[in-house]
Parts: sequence; C-alpha cells; structure tokens
Amino acid sequence: MDFSNRTFADFFEDHFDINIYADAFSEKGTSKFNRLQAFVELSPPHLVIEVLKLLWERRNQERNEEIENAEAMVASDASSGSSEHLEMMHDEAANEDRPFEKLIGDFAGLASHVGAPHLAKVSSEWTLDTLEREFKRAFENVDTDPEAAVTASCSMLESVCRSVLKARGISPPKSLDIKSLYKAVREPLGLSPAKHIPDDEIEADVRAILSALSNATQGIGALRTHAGTAHGRERGFRRLDPRIARLSVNTSTSLALFLMETWEKKFPGDKLPKSTEL
Repeated sequence: MDFSNRTFADFFEDHFDINIYADAFSEKGTSKFNRLQAFVELSPPHLVIEVLKLLWERRNQERNEEIENAEAMVASDASSGSSEHLEMMHDEAANEDRPFEKLIGDFAGLASHVGAPHLAKVSSEWTLDTLEREFKRAFENVDTDPEAAVTASCSMLESVCRSVLKARGISPPKSLDIKSLYKAVREPLGLSPAKHIPDDEIEADVRAILSALSNATQGIGALRTHAGTAHGRERGFRRLDPRIARLSVNTSTSLALFLMETWEKKFPGDKLPKSTEL
C-alpha cells in the first residue's frame, strides 16, 4: 500500500488513538508489516476487524470508485454505460473480496479478550469443562445481558478455586462465595500476601500484587451479588453498564488464567476428568 512511516502512524493515531510505533508492536520487527502483525496478535478481535476493514477499503479505493462511476452511468442510461460490464466488475470485486471476508469471519469468531486464547487452551488441557461454559457465557453476554456476564465471570473464578480444592483433596469452606473460595486456595497455591518471597528487590511489589488480587476477587463477588443474575431480577431493576461488565469479565479472565497457570506450575499432576462434578 501507499503508507509512509508517517502516514502509517497517523492512520492508527487518527482512527484508534494508538501509537503503532510503540515498543509493544516491534517484537516481530520494525517494518510496517511486522508492526501490523504484532498489532493483530496483541489486540482484541473487534479492533483488528475494524483496522483490517479500513485498510481493505483504502487498498480498493480506486476499484470501488470505478464501480461507483459505472453504476452512475448505467443509472443515467448513458450510451456509454453497460450493465453487462458493470455486472462483470461486481463479480470480479466479489471474487477479490471473498478471501478477505472469510478472514474477517475467522476473527469475528475469536474471543474478545487478549488473554482468552490462553485461558481456553489451559482450561481445555486441564479438562475444566465447567470453566469453559462460564467463560463462553461471560463473553457472549457482555453487551446483550451484562448482568448475566458478571454472574458468569464470578462463576468462572469459583470454578477454578473449587477445582483446585478438589484436586488437592482440601475440604471446601462452609461458605462457597468467591471471597471464601479464593482465601482457601491462596495457601496451597502460595499466593498469600504473607508468604515469604526470597528476592528482596521484588518482595514488596509481589506482595502488593497479591493483595490486589484478593481485593479484585472480592470486588467481582460483590458486583455479582449487587448487579448479577444469581439472585434474580426484580421489576424495574437498574441495568448494568456493559463497560462495567466488560471490566468484570476481563479481570476475571486474567485472574482465572493466573490461578490456573500457578496451579499447573505447582501441581502439574493435578488433572480432572471431564465427568468431575464441581
């Protein structure tokens, strides 16, 4: 395409407020193509689709203008306008667009969180079928039913915690809310903020992150209680803003992935059969 480094940067800045020349997009190389590849791998599918559509439109601008001119000629019944020629132009454009449309369809079928592919992979390998169902339900309902998405996001975390306890042979707490479940798995997974961390340089930082994990988990549980669907919905209830549901879902996905990767690292032999009831 006709991008220079400057216009390529302007394209992402103007349309998406993204600095495509940030270090995060240089892992595959510093060329425009390599930066685009890195962007595709690091960004959520809906954003990738939007970028690719704009790039495809830019690539085919001249072709589309020719088709529009031909359509205008046929519509005006001008002597030089040929409906057969116009039909041929449409067919050629459709054939050229078909692989691109398939590509867009493939991206549209992906989960909308950058951590989602990793979570799906780990949950599949560890046969956490309950988690997989909640994971899918959370992402599918973010915009259409944000309250259900929040409920599913909390259930996703609960599934991981209950799976850890079951695999470790640890009795679950009397209360099965996410706050109690997370507290029960912190010790066996070595995630307690009070745990000694050998490297003095990072000890305080890691303790701060572990404390934040506990706060985030409690917040997700409280949001499910106050705004989720676990306890029903009364007439005239206040709808939850989808962006809040998205925050809950994305946070839960990151937390679930971290818990599962920690579990896998400490206890690689803990596998659960598909038939296990959590």
